[in-house]
Amino acid sequence: MKHMCLRAMLLCLSALVAAGCSTKEHANDILGQKLMLDIRYYCADGTPAEKCNTPVITLLPEIADIIRKGRIGGVILFAENLQNTGQIVELTYALQQVAKEAGLPPLFIAIDQEGGRVARLPDNIATRFVGNMAIGATYPLHQTEFATKVNKGIARGIGQLGFNVNFAPTVDVNVNAENPVINVRSYGESAPLVAELGAAAVAALQSENILSALKHFPGHGDTHVDSHTGLPRVEHDMNTIEQVDLLPFSYAIAQQQAPAMIMTAHIQYPSLDDSEFIGKDGESTLVPATLSHKILTGLLREKLGYKGIIVTDALDMAGIAHYVNHRDAVIRTFNAGADIALMPYAIRNPQNITAFWQLYQQWLDAIDSGELDGDEMAASAQRIVAAKRTFKIDQYTAQPLNARIEQAYATLPYADNQQTEQALAAAALTEVYNHGVIPLQGSALSLVMPDEARCQAMSTALLRRQPDLQLDCVALTDITSQPKLPDLTRVSALIVGDITPQHSLVEMGGMADLATWRNRPDKATQSQWLGRLFKQAKAENVKSVFVALRAPYIISDYRDLADAAVATFGYNVTVTSAPDSADVVVDGAVFDALADGLLGLAPMPGQSPVTIE
Repeated sequence: MKHMCLRAMLLCLSALVAAGCSTKEHANDILGQKLMLDIRYYCADGTPAEKCNTPVITLLPEIADIIRKGRIGGVILFAENLQNTGQIVELTYALQQVAKEAGLPPLFIAIDQEGGRVARLPDNIATRFVGNMAIGATYPLHQTEFATKVNKGIARGIGQLGFNVNFAPTVDVNVNAENPVINVRSYGESAPLVAELGAAAVAALQSENILSALKHFPGHGDTHVDSHTGLPRVEHDMNTIEQVDLLPFSYAIAQQQAPAMIMTAHIQYPSLDDSEFIGKDGESTLVPATLSHKILTGLLREKLGYKGIIVTDALDMAGIAHYVNHRDAVIRTFNAGADIALMPYAIRNPQNITAFWQLYQQWLDAIDSGELDGDEMAASAQRIVAAKRTFKIDQYTAQPLNARIEQAYATLPYADNQQTEQALAAAALTEVYNHGVIPLQGSALSLVMPDEARCQAMSTALLRRQPDLQLDCVALTDITSQPKLPDLTRVSALIVGDITPQHSLVEMGGMADLATWRNRPDKATQSQWLGRLFKQAKAENVKSVFVALRAPYIISDYRDLADAAVATFGYNVTVTSAPDSADVVVDGAVFDALADGLLGLAPMPGQSPVTIE
C-alpha cells in the first residue's frame, strides 16, 4: 500500500526502483518534503490576501488538509503565530500530530530566532539577547564564550516550544556601513572573526538538537539594497569573495559539527555567475544566487563540499518574486540545487488554497515531464528525511501534550538565559571615545532617546543606581510635535541615544501606536534636531554623550559634536506589568549595562567589531 511504499521510500529515496516505487508514483511524497510553508495569516471569509491579517494561532482544518494532502515537509512560524507558552506548544504539537497521523516524516517547524533585531518569540517567553554584533564586540576578551552560551540558550528555549529549525546564525561579513538589512545582525567586518563565532553558534544550536541554518549564502554583507524589497548585487572579485564572503561558510562546513542547513541569498554575484535570464517583466536579469546552479551546486555542493540541506530564503521576497513567477521560482531553485523551497506561495484565503493546488500540480507535472530531474529530487528528499532522523525531531510528540505544556511553563524563560543576556550586554558595552566626561557627575541629567520605551528604560536603569537623580527625557518620535530643544541650564550632562537605521513598530516596545510610528520624524529631521541640541550643550558648557544603540557607524556623524560616544549594539526593552499595579515596567539588559558604564559603576570592556570613522 502507499504507506508501506512510503516507508521504503524513506529508506532509499535515491534508489526508488530498488524499493519498488517509481519516482512518478511518489512524486507527491518527494515534492511535499521539499516545501516549507508560511502559515502566518488566514482569512476563511475570503478577505483579499493583501488585506488578510488574521493570525493563525491554532491549527486550522484548512492548514491541516494542505499538510496531509500535500505531504508537506515543513512550516515556518512568525511572531503573529506566537502569543503565549501554552498556545505555542499546542500549535506546534498539533502540526506534528497531523504529519504523524498521515504517515509522514515529522515536520520541520522553523523560526527566525537570531537574537537582537530578529526574534519572533515574545521576550517574556524566550530571552532575546542583545544580538550578533554585541557578541562580536566581546570576542577580544571572551572569544566564542557568548556565541556558545547565547545560542545554546536560544536552542533550549525554542526546543521547549516545539521548534526544531532555527534560521540562524547570520554569518554575513558586514563590510558595508550602509547595509540596510544586515548591520548588527552580523558579528562584524572581520571574516575570520565571523567564521569562528558562526561555527560556535552552529555547534551550540545543534548540541541541543536544533538544526542550524547558516545564512545568507554566498554573503549579504556588502549590500545597500534589502533583498526583501529589491535585488542586491555584489561586485566583489573572486579573491574578495573567497577571503571575505565565503570564508564563514567554508569554515563552518569544514567543522566536525557542520551546519545542518545553509540558506541561500537573493543576491546577484556576477563573479560567481554572470548568466542572465528573462524575467517576468520581459527584461534580461542577472541570475540571483537562489536560482543559480553554478552557485548552489557548482560552488556550494561541489567546490565547498557541503552535504547538508540547502534551503532558500523566502521565495515571496521581492528579490525573487519581482522577477520570477511562483511556478518558475520553485522549479528554478530546485534545478539550481536547493533542497527546500521556503515560503513558495502565501496561503491567506480559500482562493489561495485553490491557486496553491494548481501550482502544486504544475510542480508535479515538471517532475513527470523531466523539467525537474526525478532522481535529483528523490536524493534531495532523502537528505531531508535523513536530517529529520539524525536530529530525532519525532521525539517531540513522544511525550503527551499536557506534559509538554507543563514542562514549558515550568522552565521558560530560563533564568540562566536572562543572566547571560545581562552579562553579554555588559561585556559588549564599548567606549568609542571619551574626552573626560565619563563617569558622569552631577545630580541632574537630560536624556534624549529614540522613543518613549527607551526613555523609560534608561530612566529606570539610572534611578535604580542613583535614586536622587533628577531626570527628564525627550523621545525623538515627539520632536515634530514638540520641536523646542530641552532646557539644559540646570543639568550637568546630556545623554543622547540613537537607533540607526530606524527601528520598526514592534521594536518600539509596544509603547507607541501605529499613527505615532508612521508620523515619527525621518532620520534627516532627527539628525538636524540633534545637531542643534549638541551645539546648545557646547554653548552652555554641558557635557554630552552620544550612544549608538544599533549600528555604531553613526558615531562618526557626531564625533565633533559629542564629548563622548558609547556603542551598545542593541536596544531591546521588555515591557511587563508592575506587581499589584496597573502600571508597566520598562527595562532592558542593555540599559542596565549602559547605566553602570555611564555612572562609572562598571567598565566598558567591549571593542567594536566594525570600523567607526
